[in-house]
Amino acid sequence: MFITNNRFRIFQISALLWLSAWLAGCGSSALAPPTLEPTPTPPRITVILTDLQNPRGVAVGPEGELYVAEAGTGYDAADPQKMTGKLSVFRDLNRDGDFMDEGEMERWFSHLPTYNALQFFNSRRDEVNGPADVLLHEDGRVFLSVDGGLDKIALYEISPDGRIGRNLAGRSNMNSIAFNLDQTHIYAAASTANQLYDISLDGEIREAVTFPELAHGQQAVPAGVAVDPRNGDVLVALFSGNVRDPSTGNFIPFMPGDAKIVRVNPETGEFQDEITGLTTAVDVAIDEEGNIFTVEMASIYADLLPKLFDLFDPDAPPLHGGYRRFSGKITLYPADGGEPRVLADGLDMPTNITIGPDGELYVSVGQGTPGRPIPGPDGPTRIVGQVLRIERFDHEFAKENA
Repeated sequence: MFITNNRFRIFQISALLWLSAWLAGCGSSALAPPTLEPTPTPPRITVILTDLQNPRGVAVGPEGELYVAEAGTGYDAADPQKMTGKLSVFRDLNRDGDFMDEGEMERWFSHLPTYNALQFFNSRRDEVNGPADVLLHEDGRVFLSVDGGLDKIALYEISPDGRIGRNLAGRSNMNSIAFNLDQTHIYAAASTANQLYDISLDGEIREAVTFPELAHGQQAVPAGVAVDPRNGDVLVALFSGNVRDPSTGNFIPFMPGDAKIVRVNPETGEFQDEITGLTTAVDVAIDEEGNIFTVEMASIYADLLPKLFDLFDPDAPPLHGGYRRFSGKITLYPADGGEPRVLADGLDMPTNITIGPDGELYVSVGQGTPGRPIPGPDGPTRIVGQVLRIERFDHEFAKENA
């Protein structure tokens, strides 16, 4: 037994000496802990406004106040006093992070035009139009685009004290507007004309570019516009119009994957693809570093409606109404070419995005007839217009993974 134990000890010592020599030959890296890839900080998403009627464009004022356009209910009233499009200013007076408390809303306009494309164009989709986008000039003037249908299209100049003035442009709808770098011109996405307008603050209109058909022969439908603060290029979200389904031959609202973001030189009209492979790209934003944020309103079409469907029936069946509810998302495309990152998904029909002064995002959700029954993630629910704030998604990394 003694002899056996000695031999075993000699074997152990030899093995340890061999292992030590092997580790020394490998260098110190063999002893280093594995490197963990850092993970992005998850964003914080907060509801800061609710119970709105189709919130659309948001502009952030110098004191943090929010100018919010609401497209209204979609009911096209003959009496102008019953029209429901709105422009309001919200102030967080109690500094609790939202704008929903008593006295925090100042209504500027309450009876702007509104209509629903289902009745106007038999689109088979619950799509409300009206006040669409809002810009705040550095001199305090406000510019508001309104798609009221037919002869109710406008790009209004509004004084700093809330008095409506000139209509700078009254042709084609302008779902999205953005200033050029020195705020002497406004670029507008003219959806019905498939064009990008360049509108001077003197009221001169130039057609900067007409967008050709997309991959399956459908209209491009420019829906969102943003200006690159680094060079003045214009980014345009092309939504995708009706297209014939190659498998059935029937017309469908859009072809998934055909939407995209294009980069336009506004002086020459030349453009090129910036981001492709999107679905229902409805808006776009870009920050000072060149990071791009896209809004996709829905992932697929669902429950197309008959023209005579009663959108205001509280007991109507819970139908999607043309686009799958709660399938929208916000995606960040890093300026350095890194992998895209979904900041928020499962959103209910997001339409507009605005970057705030501290890099936070303001996103409008809840497109469609307010209160209409729809399918929800946890069962039937109703359409609620809201503005979300998305923040803390910057490129810092969680400390425990650094």
